[in-house]
Amino acid sequence: MTKSRVSNNLSTEAPASSPRQRARGRQPDGQPNKIDIYIGSRIRLRRNTLKWPQEKLADLLGLTFQQIQKYEKAQNRVPASRLYDIALVLGVHIDYFYQDIPPEARAQSPRFIATDAVFSAEDTAAVTVEDPLKSSRIQELVNSFIRIPNPQVADKLFELMEVLPASYYKAKTDKKEK
Repeated sequence: MTKSRVSNNLSTEAPASSPRQRARGRQPDGQPNKIDIYIGSRIRLRRNTLKWPQEKLADLLGLTFQQIQKYEKAQNRVPASRLYDIALVLGVHIDYFYQDIPPEARAQSPRFIATDAVFSAEDTAAVTVEDPLKSSRIQELVNSFIRIPNPQVADKLFELMEVLPASYYKAKTDKKEK
Protein backbone atom coordinates (compact mmCIF):
# COMPACT_ATOMS: atom_id res chain seq x y z
CA MET A 1 0.00 0.00 0.00
CA THR A 2 1.43 3.39 -0.94
CA LYS A 3 0.87 6.63 0.86
CA SER A 4 -0.30 9.60 -1.16
CA ARG A 5 2.02 12.57 -1.17
CA VAL A 6 0.86 15.97 -0.03
CA SER A 7 2.27 18.90 -1.91
CA ASN A 8 4.11 21.55 0.08
CA ASN A 9 2.41 24.18 -2.07
CA LEU A 10 -0.96 23.75 -0.39
CA SER A 11 -2.04 26.62 1.79
CA THR A 12 -4.25 25.97 4.79
CA GLU A 13 -5.80 29.38 4.42
CA ALA A 14 -8.34 30.04 1.66
CA PRO A 15 -7.86 33.17 -0.42
CA ALA A 16 -10.07 36.07 0.70
CA SER A 17 -12.26 35.91 -2.38
CA SER A 18 -12.74 32.15 -2.45
CA PRO A 19 -16.24 30.62 -2.30
CA ARG A 20 -15.33 29.16 1.10
CA GLN A 21 -14.75 32.63 2.57
CA ARG A 22 -17.98 33.87 1.03
CA ALA A 23 -19.86 30.90 2.42
CA ARG A 24 -18.72 31.88 5.91
CA GLY A 25 -20.36 35.27 5.40
CA ARG A 26 -17.18 37.28 5.15
CA GLN A 27 -16.75 40.10 2.72
CA PRO A 28 -14.67 39.40 -0.39
CA ASP A 29 -11.64 41.06 1.24
CA GLY A 30 -11.88 38.65 4.21
CA GLN A 31 -13.16 41.25 6.66
CA PRO A 32 -16.14 40.46 8.91
CA ASN A 33 -19.52 41.04 7.35
CA LYS A 34 -21.09 44.38 8.26
CA ILE A 35 -24.23 42.62 9.48
CA ASP A 36 -22.12 40.55 11.88
CA ILE A 37 -20.43 43.75 13.05
CA TYR A 38 -23.84 45.37 13.60
CA ILE A 39 -25.17 42.39 15.58
CA GLY A 40 -22.02 42.43 17.72
CA SER A 41 -22.54 46.14 18.39
CA ARG A 42 -26.15 45.43 19.44
CA ILE A 43 -24.96 42.76 21.89
CA ARG A 44 -22.47 45.26 23.33
CA LEU A 45 -25.11 48.03 23.44
CA ARG A 46 -27.60 45.91 25.37
CA ARG A 47 -24.91 44.60 27.73
CA ASN A 48 -23.76 48.18 28.42
CA THR A 49 -27.35 49.34 28.91
CA LEU A 50 -27.66 46.71 31.63
CA LYS A 51 -24.25 47.86 32.95
CA TRP A 52 -22.92 44.32 32.76
CA PRO A 53 -19.24 43.54 32.22
CA GLN A 54 -18.40 40.98 29.55
CA GLU A 55 -17.60 38.52 32.35
CA LYS A 56 -21.18 38.56 33.66
CA LEU A 57 -22.70 37.89 30.25
CA ALA A 58 -20.10 35.19 29.64
CA ASP A 59 -20.89 33.48 32.96
CA LEU A 60 -24.63 33.51 32.26
CA LEU A 61 -23.99 31.91 28.86
CA GLY A 62 -21.33 29.45 29.99
CA LEU A 63 -18.66 31.13 27.85
CA THR A 64 -15.41 32.98 28.41
CA PHE A 65 -15.35 36.77 28.34
CA GLN A 66 -12.95 36.46 25.38
CA GLN A 67 -15.70 34.75 23.39
CA ILE A 68 -18.13 37.57 24.20
CA GLN A 69 -15.44 40.02 23.14
CA LYS A 70 -15.03 38.19 19.82
CA TYR A 71 -18.80 38.22 19.22
CA GLU A 72 -19.02 41.93 19.99
CA LYS A 73 -16.13 42.74 17.66
CA ALA A 74 -17.40 40.31 14.97
CA GLN A 75 -14.15 38.39 15.07
CA ASN A 76 -16.33 35.29 15.49
CA ARG A 77 -19.81 34.97 13.99
CA VAL A 78 -22.64 34.37 16.44
CA PRO A 79 -24.44 31.09 15.72
CA ALA A 80 -28.25 31.34 15.62
CA SER A 81 -28.68 29.13 18.69
CA ARG A 82 -26.19 31.25 20.64
CA LEU A 83 -27.90 34.49 19.55
CA TYR A 84 -31.16 33.03 20.84
CA ASP A 85 -29.51 32.34 24.22
CA ILE A 86 -27.98 35.83 24.27
CA ALA A 87 -31.41 37.37 23.61
CA LEU A 88 -32.93 35.38 26.50
CA VAL A 89 -30.15 36.33 28.92
CA LEU A 90 -30.20 40.01 27.90
CA GLY A 91 -34.00 40.10 28.11
CA VAL A 92 -34.70 41.18 24.54
CA HIS A 93 -36.56 39.71 21.60
CA ILE A 94 -34.35 38.19 18.91
CA ASP A 95 -35.48 40.98 16.55
CA TYR A 96 -33.59 43.46 18.71
CA PHE A 97 -30.31 42.40 17.10
CA TYR A 98 -31.61 43.05 13.58
CA GLN A 99 -33.52 46.30 14.13
CA ASP A 100 -32.41 49.30 12.12
CA ILE A 101 -29.57 47.62 10.25
CA PRO A 102 -28.00 50.44 8.21
CA PRO A 103 -28.33 50.26 4.41
CA GLU A 104 -24.56 49.84 3.92
CA ALA A 105 -24.66 46.75 6.14
CA ARG A 106 -27.73 45.37 4.35
CA ALA A 107 -25.90 45.74 1.06
CA GLN A 108 -23.16 43.45 2.43
CA SER A 109 -25.57 40.60 3.14
CA PRO A 110 -23.97 37.28 2.15
CA ARG A 111 -26.83 36.85 -0.35
CA PHE A 112 -25.73 39.96 -2.24
CA ILE A 113 -22.04 39.05 -2.03
CA ALA A 114 -22.47 35.41 -3.11
CA THR A 115 -24.84 36.08 -5.99
CA ASP A 116 -23.57 39.49 -7.09
CA ALA A 117 -27.21 40.60 -6.77
CA VAL A 118 -27.91 44.29 -6.96
CA PHE A 119 -28.95 46.00 -3.74
CA SER A 120 -32.11 47.95 -4.55
CA ALA A 121 -34.41 50.49 -2.92
CA GLU A 122 -36.81 47.62 -2.27
CA ASP A 123 -34.20 46.13 0.08
CA THR A 124 -34.00 49.38 2.08
CA ALA A 125 -37.76 49.79 2.49
CA ALA A 126 -37.68 48.54 6.07
CA VAL A 127 -34.66 50.64 7.05
CA THR A 128 -35.45 53.26 9.67
CA VAL A 129 -33.51 56.07 11.32
CA GLU A 130 -30.45 55.44 13.45
CA ASP A 131 -31.07 53.69 16.75
CA PRO A 132 -31.55 56.35 19.46
CA LEU A 133 -30.34 53.88 22.10
CA LYS A 134 -26.80 54.43 20.82
CA SER A 135 -26.81 57.71 22.72
CA SER A 136 -25.29 57.43 26.19
CA ARG A 137 -27.81 60.01 27.47
CA ILE A 138 -30.69 57.81 26.31
CA GLN A 139 -29.08 54.79 27.95
CA GLU A 140 -28.76 56.74 31.22
CA LEU A 141 -32.39 57.84 30.96
CA VAL A 142 -33.56 54.25 30.40
CA ASN A 143 -31.43 52.99 33.31
CA SER A 144 -32.80 55.71 35.60
CA PHE A 145 -36.38 55.00 34.53
CA ILE A 146 -35.96 51.27 35.19
CA ARG A 147 -34.77 52.02 38.73
CA ILE A 148 -37.90 54.00 39.73
CA PRO A 149 -39.24 51.91 42.63
CA ASN A 150 -42.84 53.17 42.54
CA PRO A 151 -44.81 51.87 39.51
CA GLN A 152 -47.38 54.70 39.73
CA VAL A 153 -44.62 57.32 39.61
CA ALA A 154 -43.05 55.53 36.64
CA ASP A 155 -46.43 55.49 34.84
CA LYS A 156 -47.01 59.22 35.45
CA LEU A 157 -43.51 60.06 34.28
CA PHE A 158 -44.05 57.99 31.16
CA GLU A 159 -47.33 59.83 30.45
CA LEU A 160 -45.53 63.16 30.90
CA MET A 161 -42.77 62.08 28.52
CA GLU A 162 -45.37 61.18 25.89
CA VAL A 163 -47.09 64.60 26.18
CA LEU A 164 -43.99 66.83 26.33
CA PRO A 165 -42.93 66.63 22.65
CA ALA A 166 -46.47 67.36 21.43
CA SER A 167 -46.89 70.31 23.79
CA TYR A 168 -43.49 71.71 22.78
CA TYR A 169 -44.40 71.45 19.10
CA LYS A 170 -47.81 73.05 19.71
CA ALA A 171 -46.24 75.96 21.63
CA LYS A 172 -43.69 76.47 18.86
CA THR A 173 -46.34 76.54 16.09
CA ASP A 174 -48.57 78.85 18.15
CA LYS A 175 -45.67 81.37 18.35
CA LYS A 176 -45.22 81.25 14.57
CA GLU A 177 -48.91 81.96 13.95
CA LYS A 178 -48.87 85.12 16.11
